[in-house]
Parts: sequence; structure tokens; C-alpha cells
Amino acid sequence: MYRTSLNLVCFVAVALCAACGGAQFKATPNQPGQKALKHGVKPELFETADALPQPVIAVGTLVETTKKGEDDRKAVEKDFKLLAAGRGCDAVVGLTLDTDEQHAVQKVYHKGADGKVTIANEEVTNQTFKWHAQCVRSAAADGAVPAANPSAVAPGPAPEPAVVSGDTDPAVQAVVNRLVTYESAYLHHWKDKLHATTVDPLDAVGATLELMVQVDKFWKVTVPTEWLGCKSDPRSVACLDHAKLLKGFRRAEDLRRDMEHLDRSLAALLWLRKNSTRVTVYLDTFVPTETSDSAMRATPFWTERQAH
Repeated sequence: MYRTSLNLVCFVAVALCAACGGAQFKATPNQPGQKALKHGVKPELFETADALPQPVIAVGTLVETTKKGEDDRKAVEKDFKLLAAGRGCDAVVGLTLDTDEQHAVQKVYHKGADGKVTIANEEVTNQTFKWHAQCVRSAAADGAVPAANPSAVAPGPAPEPAVVSGDTDPAVQAVVNRLVTYESAYLHHWKDKLHATTVDPLDAVGATLELMVQVDKFWKVTVPTEWLGCKSDPRSVACLDHAKLLKGFRRAEDLRRDMEHLDRSLAALLWLRKNSTRVTVYLDTFVPTETSDSAMRATPFWTERQAH
């Protein structure tokens, strides 16, 4: 029985290490270990710990060395989140990348056209990329959820954090105030959720994402094909100008990608507290009040570009 249990423990340890790639965990000195997160609760990425519900505990440091730098970011984020969950951290904070260059001289053999081999010393540069982040456990990991007042911490039902009853958080409300103006044109089935006594931050994010999908299609499909005739004459002046106009849409696409990974109310709340202005600027800039030519031409996105 003892040998069977030991074998099982070893197997689980090896499996966890393999799943985390090359990521390693270094515990904070004199800091006791924390219990792993509940099943289904996933750590989130944050630039700083300021927005996290207090108190927060710096459980340790996450490190990983890769070969491709920024190309490895998504893989590193996945590794760090997986490792953090096992260490009881609900937040990965301050992900940074350091580049280490080592110069060396190596012998290189060259074979000439006459078949003779010459030897030359050439300097080569080897790069390694080292990732670092803090493994942090906030009050939310134990079931506490921040109320509308960022300094307050209220108990929340486990296992899924939810915003406590009461007034909608100001950052969430700022986004909702814009969204409700688009109910009749785009978001009629979100009406009940957007007018709730306390709007769930995840509903605000969900409604925004659905609106973004419709607006993306409007600018990229409806406008060029139905109004500008680009399907039959893509090289016309109007269509070429519209293609240039769409280059300004990249910031909207960046915002959409940032929001798509939010899958919990707590994560959505904390994200909106830092990014609600980005969302409202997007809504004010890109979204026409209705899907019409006149409404399209009234958007700041259209008028600002035409002015140039």
C-alpha cells in the first residue's frame, strides 16, 4: 500500500512538472505554503497587485527560460498560470522578460571551390530569454470578493466569485451607461442584464464583446460591400481609402483580444477598473448609433480619418 501511494505521488509530481513546461517556482523566504486553488478556479494575469482584493500574499516567484523571446509569451503565460494554481496563487503579477546575450568565438570550416578547407574564427551571439513574475494569493482566493468600494472586502459564495449585491461598481457603470444607448440597434436581448440593480461585470464584458463583433462586421463587410461597391470594384478610390481607414481599427482589435480571456466576474471587475476608459473610448469612437450610412459618417472614427 505504501509503495503504491508513493508511486502515485511521484507520477502526479512528474505530470505537473511536464505540464508546466520549463517553469519553476521559488518560494518567498519564511512564507508558508498555500493550499492549491479550488478546481475550476484559474489564476489571472495582472500588471500590478494594486487592483487585487486585499490582503495579498507574495507566495513566491515564477521563472522560466525560453529560446524565442516574445514569441513564447503565450506559452509562458499558460505555464505560469498552471504552476501558480498548484501553489495556491490566484494572480500572476508583473510578467517581465529579460534578454541575456552571451558572445563567444567559434571555429567555422569553409570548403572552397578547389576542395580545400579553411578554418576561420567567427564571433557568435547566443541569446536566452528569462521570464519572471510574482505568484500572488489575494483575498479572493479564499472566497472574498471586492465590493463597489475597492477598499472593502465582502464574503462571496464559493466556488465562483460573484459581485456582491448593492450598487454597480463605478467602472462597470461607466461602460454600462454607454452600452444602454445601443440596446435598440444591437443589444436588445441584453436589456434585463444591463438594467439590473447590480450589473455583473462579466455581463458588461459579454455585451461589449457581442457589440464589437457586430461593429467589426459593419466596418469590414457592410460598409465596403453594400455601400462602397468594393466587391465589384475593389481598386476604386473609395475602397482604397476605406482599406486605409481600417488600419485604425487595430486598436479596437487589441482591446477585443484583451477582453476575450475574461471568464470570471472577479477578473472582469478588476480588469474594468483599470481599463474602463479604453472601453468607453472605443464605444464613443467606433460604434454608430445604428447601422446606417448617415450614422456611420457621424462616428469620430469616420470623421477624424476623412479630415486627414
